[in-house]
Amino acid sequence: MKTVSLIWCAIFLISSLWSLPPTKSLVRLTPAFEQSFRQPVDMQPFPMVYPRLGRLFAVVEKRGLVYLVSQNSGEKVVLLDEIEKTLSQGWEEGMLSLAFSPDFAKSGRMYIYSSRANPRRTVLSRYSTVLPSLTDKIISLRDLKLKWQEEVLLEIRQPFSNHNGGTILFGPDGMLYLGTGDGGSAGDPRGYAQNPASLLGKILRLKVDGPQGYEIPPDNPFVKKTNYRGEIFALGLRNPWRMSFSPEGELIVADVGQDLYEEVTIVKAGENHGWNIMEGFHCFQPKTNCPKEGLVMPILEYTHEEGQSILGGEVYTGKKIPFLHGKYVFGDSMSGKIWYTNLKEKNPQKKLLITLPGLLSSFGRDQDGELYVIEMTEGKIYRLEPN
Repeated sequence: MKTVSLIWCAIFLISSLWSLPPTKSLVRLTPAFEQSFRQPVDMQPFPMVYPRLGRLFAVVEKRGLVYLVSQNSGEKVVLLDEIEKTLSQGWEEGMLSLAFSPDFAKSGRMYIYSSRANPRRTVLSRYSTVLPSLTDKIISLRDLKLKWQEEVLLEIRQPFSNHNGGTILFGPDGMLYLGTGDGGSAGDPRGYAQNPASLLGKILRLKVDGPQGYEIPPDNPFVKKTNYRGEIFALGLRNPWRMSFSPEGELIVADVGQDLYEEVTIVKAGENHGWNIMEGFHCFQPKTNCPKEGLVMPILEYTHEEGQSILGGEVYTGKKIPFLHGKYVFGDSMSGKIWYTNLKEKNPQKKLLITLPGLLSSFGRDQDGELYVIEMTEGKIYRLEPN
């Protein structure tokens, strides 16, 4: 009789919990712009060259266009449309990311990483323009008519249409960092990520502020090592779609997993992050007793029960959401879940922040450190705000 009573009590407790209203999220996602975009995959603050125009953002569309959008007026104009017809347009291909030079106001340079066709390859390009002076009548975005000249800096042949990587960004050292995928298919069948003579499955570090081309920084970790490409900063990555720098200058990489695990890694110079020997903390090839010596483990992983394609984010440095300050915000493209975690902890644990329907493609950040979420299917860009 006592057992039956306990069972009924348990059933009552569970049913009561089910009937409780859902926990209110501490944040909400509000549309940042009235306009939607066509498959947006990246958003970067446009340098404050023309203060009278207010805050501007460059929004990258996967199909090959870059729009300039005003945060104040919502005005939207094309910034770049010159490479749309040359792109390779597979599911993981297209225009992938953009970075403005730290000295953009002086040099007029921006950098684009994209997938090109015939032959299939990924391309790092530098686009240069002559910026109108402040004395010119630049009253609205439509007055800012820029003509760009492309210089191809680096081309990497791609054997398959997936795993192109995707992020280019400048580090606090002024160098350009590029995350490349392992070349695609599944399981890295050609072993590119562990091949030091290949640029695939790597983080690259390049000096791009010279008059032409790029240079290999003399302090890159493998410059003097035989059979290693000097451009390599770290190796053993599968598909680092999105990465960012913390306020302390640490490179945080979200590496998309294969069958079972997604991972977050802090990447340092000269490290080997294990793919395709390991997936997350686990052996991949071989499945057991894989050689782990010299491999650097991630600091966080989750299984495919929670999501299937990790979306790297940013450390929140804004002021609108105090409890998030200093926390790393990231998500999963497929499940729509957005989490936060404290990467400074020994064994960081993620906490669910909010879930957004749709296909998440990237995070953005403005000059104040406030975060934005980019959704690719409906083409909406949302601002993360306190609820």
